[in-house]
Amino acid sequence: MQENLDYREFKSDSKAPKPTWYKRVMIVAAVGVVLLAVTVVVLLLTVGRASPDPVLDTIKLPHHNPYFVAAVLRQNGVMYVDLKNERKRLENDTKFYENSSRYIPIIRETHDNYEPKRLRVIVRDHDGHMSQLQYVDPDLPRWHVPYYHNRSVRAESHARNGSGFRLYNDVNGSFQWYYKSALTGNVSILDTRDCRLQYFDKYLEFETRVDSEYIYGMGERIHSFHLKQGNYSLWNRYNPQNSDSEQSGTHPFVLGRLTSVAHHNFFGLYMHNSNAMLFSVWKDRFGQSMINYKMVGGVIDLYIFHSGSPQQILRKYHSVIGKPYLPAAWAMGLQWARKGSNVRDFKNVIKEHTKNYIPIDALWADEEMNEVRKTFTVNNYSFRGLKELVDGMHDDEWGINMKFVAIANPALVKDSTYKYYLEAVKKDSLIKSALHYERPYEGFTSAGISVWLDFFAHNTSLIWAGGLIDMHNLTSYDGVWITGNEIENKCNGECSSFETSADDSYVPDPFHNASEFDHLQFRPTLEPLETQALPMAGYHEGNNLHHKQFFTHNLFSIQSAKATFDALSAIFESKRFLVASRSTWAGSGHFSSHWLAGNSGTWKSMVDSISGILNFNMFGIPHVGAPIGGFFLNCSRELLVRWFELGAYYPLMLSYSNYNTYNKDAFAFPEMIPFIKNAILERYALIRFMYTKMFEAHLQGGAVVHPLFFDFPNDEEAYRRDVVDKTFMWASSLYVVPSVFPGQTTSRVYLPNWTWYDLRTLEKITDYDPYARRGKYVDLDQPLGHINVFIKGGTIIPYHMFAKEAKIMNTKDLEYAPIRILVAPDFYGRAEGNMVVDFENVRINPDFNSNTYRYYSFTYMNKALNITKLAGLDISAERKYEYFQEVYITDGGELAVDIRYACMVDRRSRRKELQFLRGTGSRMIAIYDEGYNKTSLRDVELVYWGTEIVEDPCGVRSANSEYSTCLLYTSDAADDMQCVDLGGRR
Repeated sequence: MQENLDYREFKSDSKAPKPTWYKRVMIVAAVGVVLLAVTVVVLLLTVGRASPDPVLDTIKLPHHNPYFVAAVLRQNGVMYVDLKNERKRLENDTKFYENSSRYIPIIRETHDNYEPKRLRVIVRDHDGHMSQLQYVDPDLPRWHVPYYHNRSVRAESHARNGSGFRLYNDVNGSFQWYYKSALTGNVSILDTRDCRLQYFDKYLEFETRVDSEYIYGMGERIHSFHLKQGNYSLWNRYNPQNSDSEQSGTHPFVLGRLTSVAHHNFFGLYMHNSNAMLFSVWKDRFGQSMINYKMVGGVIDLYIFHSGSPQQILRKYHSVIGKPYLPAAWAMGLQWARKGSNVRDFKNVIKEHTKNYIPIDALWADEEMNEVRKTFTVNNYSFRGLKELVDGMHDDEWGINMKFVAIANPALVKDSTYKYYLEAVKKDSLIKSALHYERPYEGFTSAGISVWLDFFAHNTSLIWAGGLIDMHNLTSYDGVWITGNEIENKCNGECSSFETSADDSYVPDPFHNASEFDHLQFRPTLEPLETQALPMAGYHEGNNLHHKQFFTHNLFSIQSAKATFDALSAIFESKRFLVASRSTWAGSGHFSSHWLAGNSGTWKSMVDSISGILNFNMFGIPHVGAPIGGFFLNCSRELLVRWFELGAYYPLMLSYSNYNTYNKDAFAFPEMIPFIKNAILERYALIRFMYTKMFEAHLQGGAVVHPLFFDFPNDEEAYRRDVVDKTFMWASSLYVVPSVFPGQTTSRVYLPNWTWYDLRTLEKITDYDPYARRGKYVDLDQPLGHINVFIKGGTIIPYHMFAKEAKIMNTKDLEYAPIRILVAPDFYGRAEGNMVVDFENVRINPDFNSNTYRYYSFTYMNKALNITKLAGLDISAERKYEYFQEVYITDGGELAVDIRYACMVDRRSRRKELQFLRGTGSRMIAIYDEGYNKTSLRDVELVYWGTEIVEDPCGVRSANSEYSTCLLYTSDAADDMQCVDLGGRR
């Protein structure tokens, strides 16, 4: 019989008291679980987010957008949206903003940080691919950035009332909008739904969602070309070798690729604001890209460029900020400079380059050229005899034909005997101090106590131009490079009496508050704005409340560049010149070139130079380069050779180093001279092609050097970091793949699905495969002294022919070097290219009708190459430096069949027999002029080859016409091309 169990007794036993140690363990475990959960939550909130605000970090925020729509008006193609501020009604509506980058300060309205009660948003359509959105305060004036050129854009009279701009139909009337175009379908380019909008006197914030995984731009910076998630501050400051801080230029422009659109899928954003700015990019919790602008003044003035290729977007952007200026042709040659150099160093450089037949075009003098670093003066000790040397460099009898570039600094030394300081004081043309009533601000530079020119003042440009004229009389320079125009100041704002002068007495300025900007609620930069700068309350002529350094600091660079450009235009009258500026602002490329200052002699610095050059081409400054070998630190022999190989393809080829580093000149290491010389000669062979692309950028805008994905936007491999950051295209024609690692002898190169040729051997590397979805990787040798450069199929490149032992010393010698026309057909047998001829450096008019140059267009298709003179000099003008030498077709194919005769016919119908050569075991054809008396390209009517001699090779059909081809034809009018091959094809 089964025993009955007492379940009550069993239950009672289960609740028996636990030992004390057991309770303690359970308590500790519970606390551990809670701490772990809190840690996990914090990590989830911070992963992928930007670093917290150093000023204030919070998760309980005022309302992210207090503005509501009050009225909408459309008039004459412009859309006006009036907004009212409802912050008081929403003051209790606080929440954690989940789309935030967490870099969000709480800004409160104070007596010196006014928040307008009304806003007006003005939307203008400038054309079908560009719009402008301005957020303005209709009640109080605010700082608007001036334009420094005559813009080539305007609102269309038939514009479509903000056609791409759409308001969300929010039931509460909250101001939220999106932007799309007809070519992007239902995909919004920008979307501000639930995004932040703040508008105070000293704090503006604009945020939007973008349909893009790839965002580029926002410079100047030393980073990968692709913008990673994070914060980027913009404020002109000289910070050499500091990749985490602000740099010498400010360019608030980004280029993006739309993710959800297959074609016309690039867009650009330009924030026309000169105040200190913080740009943030991150992804929200849904994986969508967010971008955020935080500025400490001015207005929100946003340009949107959309629905086009990268080049089309950049050309629109450059039409707003100013298309690039065209430097002199000699500025495309090798430039030399060294900190601490003197006339003796100049003579040694000329001697060594002449002895080794290494081409060089210009010598640049650093600040040691000046007497005690006083701008516009010459040091009579270390630079004694400078003018005689420069005059000799210019004299054809010396046979040197080199140029000289002088230096200028807008900081003037305070000296009672210094002419230009006294003149600036007399004409009230100096930036004022708010701490000292009506007294120029006094800072400190390497030259001592200094003052800065005020380019807002009417007389400043005259003082600057007068100084440049005097310096030209002293030195006969050919160009000017500008340094210290960030502004570079050794004091952080106002200097102490110890740093400037013993006189520490002052009278406060009654009209300007010297401490107005001392306690900003938000600071976008890592360091205070006044670090190495002038005080933010320093003011300019006109007593304008907004003409203060707080608003204008970043503009000093473009103001000094423009003043220099205008002065040199008067000095050189009709001839071109070089202006190079260390500091830049959006639009500086309209007046100057730029060098990437403060780099180092390291492999990383060489790689970083590639993204820097790509960025500045986007920013409208195509003539840019980094100091070869690095300015700071010593570099190895191998690195110097590899850097010259890469530098030969910089738009600006500059050898520039610091005084305390080893010599980094082309002749520094005798055993490396052959490698470096070959790299420089390769550069000079291509200068005519390179200068043509600079000429076209001057007329049209756009990048000269750009990433591979500009030409292959649908090839995902082209967006890889190792491709974007370590390779580049020269004008959609040459693909440059440098060696970027020590000891590298081979390269694994990605070639998109296209026809590619090796520039040196002219052999075809890959061909286009119509069935392939992507390109291929190829392994190639890359020994020291060799850089892999590939010609993109469909390209025609004019370049100079000369043997490596030829004594080409500068661009002047290229005037008499024969021209080879290199035709690299694509898969379909077509190719095109252009060439500008003008080594006399006469300035080209924007109207394209100047008779100071010639501009040719090459078109190759259907087995015929046409050359059309698009513009320029009349054919009767005397020029001797367009010698036609050779047409070289890399993939002639059946064109080489049964060639028995070749000739050239000039414009007077005179026939000249030519030689022809078929490549052994290849499909290459060379047709060349071997005669002593060369023919100028401008006189060539056509080049013909075929199976027999015919009386009129371009006008008469013969029985054997199936093998006869008209190859070359020139015409003064594009619609007057009558040359056809004898097979009957046009």
